[in-house]
Amino acid sequence: MAFREANNFVKIEGILSEIDLNYGSYVSKVDGKNVDYIGGSIKVLVEQEINGEANVLEVPVYMYSNKLTKAGAPNKSYESIEKVKNEFVSIAACGNKEQADKIRINGAKIKMNEFVGQNNNIVSQTRVSASFVSKAIGEFKPCATFTIEGMVSKILRAVDKDGVELDPARLNVEIIVPQWTPENASAMNVDVVPFVVTNPNVIDAIEQYWTAGKCFKASGRLNFSSRTEEVLEELGFGEAQRKVRTINVSELVITGGTPEPLEGEFAYEYNDIAAGMALRTQKLEDLKSGKKSTAKQAPAPVTSAQTLGF
Repeated sequence: MAFREANNFVKIEGILSEIDLNYGSYVSKVDGKNVDYIGGSIKVLVEQEINGEANVLEVPVYMYSNKLTKAGAPNKSYESIEKVKNEFVSIAACGNKEQADKIRINGAKIKMNEFVGQNNNIVSQTRVSASFVSKAIGEFKPCATFTIEGMVSKILRAVDKDGVELDPARLNVEIIVPQWTPENASAMNVDVVPFVVTNPNVIDAIEQYWTAGKCFKASGRLNFSSRTEEVLEELGFGEAQRKVRTINVSELVITGGTPEPLEGEFAYEYNDIAAGMALRTQKLEDLKSGKKSTAKQAPAPVTSAQTLGF
């Protein structure tokens, strides 16, 4: 059975800030042959407005490609990434924005990188992955935007550590996003992707129109940035000390979406999403136990809505 990959499109246009791409190889478990690859990440400096506020972003983009396709032909994505490594100029390399390359990335995707952290807890990080990068030719319009679809899992007002709603209001939204799934797989691969909403009008629209368990399309902007804030540290007695701390921000900010649920071929069946979530849960449990994933087939059908987060 073939499962449809969700519409998941990221566009980035900015100045190449850093390049961290490296060659490597591994032994194929299929035929025991050596497989060459290139992989790593780049950073893109993007200046854009988010809900009317100017932001300077450093967007990390993760890249990977084997040198040859399964058919043994040269891999075009490998050639594209290698060209970035060997021919493109970054701010880190030349020391200024003026001489660094302006680049354009079309067709990148939002994915989740999940691994075991301290105390054997699963850590989930939002990633932008791409295979092709080109120099920005013609009109240059810096941006870091996304369009994505999937089944809404959670819609919650953001609160502080004491459980009090933030002011101004922020909305946390989780969307279950079907990713690429191998042909004839027993269940689809899904990611649970977190989003935030900060525009009051968009918050009102989502709370009015969106419902957990239904499929919607969302658009928005990437916010990979940092800010500094000054805090007072009490020492117990005497004068408090002023300290400056840096806060790194990694957010997907929804700025628009469809008011009506997706229907027909553009929507996803509840049971398919539930089976994908069960498969994801098994994979995460395998990660925590430190064993090779056994989640190659879908676990028993899931009927509880709690499994999907609502």
